[in-house]
Amino acid sequence: MPVAVPATADALAGAARQLGYALAQTTSIDEAFHRLHAVSDARQQAVVQQLEHLLRSPASGAHAGKVPRIPFYSSLAWLLRQISAPERSAAAFFDEFRRSQLITMAAMAAVKGEFEALLSYLGAVLAVLFVVVAVVGLFVLPQFKGLYDGFGRQLPALTAFVFGRGAPLYALALLLATGLLAFLGSFVYQLRRQIRRYEPMPAGYHPVPLVGRVARVYNEYLWLSYAALLRAGNLSPEESLRVARTQLPSVALEPWSAPLPDTKPYARSGDFQMLADLATAARLGKLEQEMQFQQQATVEAFLAALARCRRQTQIALTILIYYLVAMFVSAMYLPIFSLGSAI
Repeated sequence: MPVAVPATADALAGAARQLGYALAQTTSIDEAFHRLHAVSDARQQAVVQQLEHLLRSPASGAHAGKVPRIPFYSSLAWLLRQISAPERSAAAFFDEFRRSQLITMAAMAAVKGEFEALLSYLGAVLAVLFVVVAVVGLFVLPQFKGLYDGFGRQLPALTAFVFGRGAPLYALALLLATGLLAFLGSFVYQLRRQIRRYEPMPAGYHPVPLVGRVARVYNEYLWLSYAALLRAGNLSPEESLRVARTQLPSVALEPWSAPLPDTKPYARSGDFQMLADLATAARLGKLEQEMQFQQQATVEAFLAALARCRRQTQIALTILIYYLVAMFVSAMYLPIFSLGSAI
């Protein structure tokens, strides 16, 4: 099974510090790892081996042995490829990564807390509605129709509409509610997976109503988080932003692929302020400080976007599903209430 994210991040940070101590006493990375393996117990050696995979595979382009099964391996390996002599800055790099994982765990807990109960409840209501509609339409309604036909009367208009000529529209509304719920469930699943893997959300989500803001702000946070790791690897603030940008599909961050003096944030109004502040701070020589501030600000914006997305989807799905339930219940009971006048 994959190693738990917090334990792995902490363990890698600790192993990177110990590697730094070994490097200070040796002349090569090979000697440092040999010495570190020699003084580590079995549990520590497993972590040292993971660290060695991460530091060596970028340089060689191939993996020696089995790749460690940790969710963020690919992201860290790519980031380390962008750093020259990553073993020399490993302690700072993995210490920064450990801090980022604290934020990651908070984000995953927020996603779960905001959506798990909502999706479970509405999904259960919709599933029960599907079953009851099918049972009533196939077994109960024909009995009522035969009874009304015996008295020479028609079924109530709402009942005839829901189970008769309007059945395709009602079925379409049911499928729409199911599709929206399935899409939201798929988005939440993918968001949690990408957070766990420390990877960006696809850019295709950005223009989508309700969830687009969540995906966009998460990618902005990841951009700044990647840049912070690259900065810990001794890249300049400007270069770290540009390199990190190559992994992000967000159109809103496009200005950072241009030379910094020519940067003009052509983003949407919601993203303009962050980019404008970064560009201004860069011209004032305070880009690193502004990057730290904006990283925390994007975390807060992500949590706010999650809460807003939940509120909006809850309102939309609850109204739609409850409307379908109300129509069905009314259509089901009207034949009973109207039976007296039919006799």
